[in-house]
Amino acid sequence: MNETLQVDEATPLLSVSPGLTERPAVLPVVRRYRLGGSNADDTLASQYRFSSDAERIAFLLLVQLHYNESQYNVLNNSSDIWEKWQHARVASAVAEDTGQRACEMLNQFLLNHSSSSTIQTIFWTTFPLEDTGPTTTRVIDMLTEDHTPPELLTHPIVEAVVIKCWKYGMKAGSAQDHGLSLIGHFDALSTPRVLHFIDVLGRLVFMGSLIHYLLYPPHFHITLGQNEQGTREMTLTFMSAASIARRWSIHTLPAMLVFPAFVMTLPSVPIPGNVSFSVLHIALLLQVILLHLPDSPSLPAAMKPESAIPLSTLLSHGATRIVIPVTLFFFPVLLLATFLVSASLVDNPLLVLTNSLEVTPMDSRLSFFILFITVIMLLLGGLGVTLAMFPTLASSTTSTSRWDRYSREIGLHARRSFVAALVQYEPYYFPVPFNLLQLVVRVPCMIFSGLGHPVTPYIKSIERVLWRVIVGLIGAVISGFWLWGLA
Repeated sequence: MNETLQVDEATPLLSVSPGLTERPAVLPVVRRYRLGGSNADDTLASQYRFSSDAERIAFLLLVQLHYNESQYNVLNNSSDIWEKWQHARVASAVAEDTGQRACEMLNQFLLNHSSSSTIQTIFWTTFPLEDTGPTTTRVIDMLTEDHTPPELLTHPIVEAVVIKCWKYGMKAGSAQDHGLSLIGHFDALSTPRVLHFIDVLGRLVFMGSLIHYLLYPPHFHITLGQNEQGTREMTLTFMSAASIARRWSIHTLPAMLVFPAFVMTLPSVPIPGNVSFSVLHIALLLQVILLHLPDSPSLPAAMKPESAIPLSTLLSHGATRIVIPVTLFFFPVLLLATFLVSASLVDNPLLVLTNSLEVTPMDSRLSFFILFITVIMLLLGGLGVTLAMFPTLASSTTSTSRWDRYSREIGLHARRSFVAALVQYEPYYFPVPFNLLQLVVRVPCMIFSGLGHPVTPYIKSIERVLWRVIVGLIGAVISGFWLWGLA
């Protein structure tokens, strides 16, 4: 494998096509790689030529990572017991080998290259997945996958590249540009960290408006059909609609509750005592919880990612793997004990119990109360014992990285969440609620294209102008605070 990394500076750079910009597709090479095994590395090195050594390493890494991912796809598609066991062994061996090979590639590359832009090119260079089709892939995208080798994800260079791109930005496909125009410098101010911060600010404005509405709802009065929605109500409706217009995720749940609550009560608004008003309370509770999850947009990524995201990941894993399972395990007996102690404390006979002609004896009350306390103690004890045995609570002693302070497993999940946020907030991203303005551009263009007047080439240009006027200006102001050390 190391032989493929030796580059002769005198060797001319040849292209597989008339233009250097055409790059080989990844998946066809992966399919040939599966047939050739490890011996296919030499074939890859001799068959393709790239514009730079960084681009070549990026392609080799993508082949290795997609090959590793394909092994787990075969494992998931297998139904036979023996085949599943055999595929699991192969996938585990391939994952370990892929991690070692990937680290060897990076280490060998770093011996001859020290430029930050050249190193970042490895992670941001785009390659097509297939020979035909618009789908592309990058190394940075593969780092978000669950089966990415831990050796690569925890590599110090990978951590440094992700942190630097988060703080200072990195335009995909332009890592080798040595000069930027004035507009380019203006666009570069809106780094992924800045765009994420704008998105979080939008969520906080949404949550603040919702809190204000729940604290000071409109007074109930009889109307003759006039619209009662003021600025506050229109803001909640507009922002929830913008969130729903974004690709759906768990962070869309509050908007999915708020939007119909206001729309279904038109021309009035949700008022206390109605179901729609209770739904708004649930939406607020969800919004508060979601802002503390490791998945963006969230407060941990907006603060200090390498410290806050692992803590958020630890707490979310504790809730999903300890608190919720233990609570559900004791829920039936807890429900029964609660009913019994409540029924025994009622002075009037329960109508649902036809044989209850008098109040419950004091002995039964005491017995049911003891049962209720016992179940509560068992629930708390179960949580305590499980928490004490929870392996991820043990601090890692083999890693000095702050990502692994709560264990290697927690650190891996936290890194994937952070890389996913970096990929999400790429240049020219429209945070909520500004994504509705993006739809104002795209919908007419789609209509014109459907009528036989394609305007697709102009969509990106129009969107970028709109982005610079609105999101870019806000990003420049926020970036100024960070540059001046005010935030």
